[in-house]
Amino acid sequence: MTARQLLPTPRSLCPTSEEAAAKLTINKYTAISGRALSKVLGLAALDTAEAVRRNYAWQAFAGCWDRLTLDTYMGDNGRYRYRRYGQFRYDALTSSLHLLPHEPYVQPRAINRLNGDIQRHFDPLETALTESPILFNLLREMAAIYSAADGYTSNWRIRLHPYRITGSTGAPGKPTPEGLHRDGVTYIASLMVARRNITGGITRVTTNDRRMLTSVRLTEPLDLLISDDASTMHEVSEVRSLDGHSPSFRDVLVIAFERMDAFG
Repeated sequence: MTARQLLPTPRSLCPTSEEAAAKLTINKYTAISGRALSKVLGLAALDTAEAVRRNYAWQAFAGCWDRLTLDTYMGDNGRYRYRRYGQFRYDALTSSLHLLPHEPYVQPRAINRLNGDIQRHFDPLETALTESPILFNLLREMAAIYSAADGYTSNWRIRLHPYRITGSTGAPGKPTPEGLHRDGVTYIASLMVARRNITGGITRVTTNDRRMLTSVRLTEPLDLLISDDASTMHEVSEVRSLDGHSPSFRDVLVIAFERMDAFG
């Protein structure tokens, strides 16, 4: 796939992103509400969660979660996680994203004690996601936040993990079955896509010595939580169905940025 050109990176971040970068530098984590992020991404008319849901671009983006496929590699034999996987390279000098060839996802066992040291062959991301203007503007904005937090510009390998975690009253879903962990990248982020008929799903971020930094429940579309993966650990509590009769799930996009090259 040829490079997808983005809008030119602004000389200065908008106030929301500037504040997020400052908090990331100081606290090693930061959060942006979905309502604020929608405006940052140029979705200025989407000033309510309901407006986001009714937007055509958002419907096409969020609809990809309805076509995720079962994760058959779960070390706990769970059948509650659906996902796909893909990678981009972000070139800072040209503000462009390149979809990388599809390949298995592998984590060392030192990072993922449940599913580590296994080549996991997940289905690739759909075109509806990889060519989404929401995704491209989001990744560009995140790269700008990270450059502001770091104080220098970098090229990035970006790993995208869309997840659907289902839950029921008798068999809860586990967003992080490996428990408190890190992903072995530079920055890790979770973007809320949808919550339906569930309780739980609270994200906990700690220091490396497991001291609590924050506890956040992502609830609205585009709610975003970012953390410095080298300096923090994270986990998400189980999700359970509220009524046991309707579909129950938590849809998120986990976005891992791994620094490739840095510029002064």
